[in-house]
Amino acid sequence: MPYTITIPHDTPQALAYVEKAKKLDFVKVTEIKEFEEETQEQYELIMALSKKTNRAIARKLDKARNLNLPFKN
Repeated sequence: MPYTITIPHDTPQALAYVEKAKKLDFVKVTEIKEFEEETQEQYELIMALSKKTNRAIARKLDKARNLNLPFKN
């Protein structure tokens, strides 16, 4: 049964532990990618693009299926 252990990398003891664990033949060590937090400006841009894209998809579906959806310009 596999186990997952999370070790913060901000202390010398943690890094030493990981180095020792890497030497064991039954241990597989993988690093987790860290993602940047998005800024408020990036979030607002993403939401604006999402709204625009969703509206465009709805218009295409409306036209293709004759749904007669009430769109505001």
